[in-house]
Amino acid sequence: MASQGLCLYGTVLNSVDTVERSIRSVYRPDAEIVVVDGGSRDSTYERLLEIAKDYNVKVYRLPGSSRGRGRDYALRMCPEGSYAAYFDLDDEYNAYFHRAIEWGMATGSQRPLYYLVKRDYAVARGGWRDLNVAEDVEFFARVGLDFHVPVLFRRPLSGPRRGSLMGDARRYVRGTLGAVSRSVRNVVDLIRGNGFKYGELASLPYIRRRPYLLVAPVPLIYTMALVKGIYRYDPLLNNHDLMFKYMVSGLVDPIKEVGADDDHAVFSVPLSTASRLGFNWVVAKVRSANLKPYTCSQGGSKVLIGVTSSGALASVGFRDCDEVDSP
Repeated sequence: MASQGLCLYGTVLNSVDTVERSIRSVYRPDAEIVVVDGGSRDSTYERLLEIAKDYNVKVYRLPGSSRGRGRDYALRMCPEGSYAAYFDLDDEYNAYFHRAIEWGMATGSQRPLYYLVKRDYAVARGGWRDLNVAEDVEFFARVGLDFHVPVLFRRPLSGPRRGSLMGDARRYVRGTLGAVSRSVRNVVDLIRGNGFKYGELASLPYIRRRPYLLVAPVPLIYTMALVKGIYRYDPLLNNHDLMFKYMVSGLVDPIKEVGADDDHAVFSVPLSTASRLGFNWVVAKVRSANLKPYTCSQGGSKVLIGVTSSGALASVGFRDCDEVDSP
């Protein structure tokens, strides 16, 4: 593995309380770590400089950069010829993150996992787009992936998740005007990165629960996204669904391949996405990875879950679960 080289990279903004724990959780002496700070105002950059030598971190600063632009810069700072795995500096990672990386590198694939690719392969395909939201969906849909190890390998350390676009905006900018501006940018990037057609955007649960948005804000924001350019790589599937198509196609047995325990061997796909991909096909692929399929509720949405034990469902927050009958 050392001969191939491994680079762990990420971008960060205003996360001084989490950066060291996150970096400590991914640190390994055989890997280089590259972190790009997007112009933090809370001493994150200074803290990174303090811990850089302890964890073999190369630190760069790119004020005003989006998540995608920051990741692209970090990726390009990774050594040529290396495998590159991105990580989120708001999260803490466990041993399965490292086991999956080792498994993916051993395959010899240019794009073994959704977060692990050959650095040169990804750069040759354009790297990361300048997006704040759905930058990962766009990247995976365009670059592709050959395998998916369905294992839980990280947990959030603090702060709102990306599901809250306004919460995200208020965290990273000052004042109401700045928050509104970033929120609009986030929705524009959500459309562009996911490759949404207007009907797909209007059918999102968030929009359906707020039909008044369709009167003016959403059509206007969609027009802004059209002007900037919407990325889409399949005539029938948006990028979000296309990403899950790659993941389902590449499902492997997490217990056999990385020794996952029951509480961490979990695969999840939105039920609506599974239906568009072909529900029976998705269920068959889940079973082929030695996972039991269930339909469950999570955060107000229905999902198709694959687990090795029904006991894992409650531990990861799924409710009202029904096992899918065998055909």
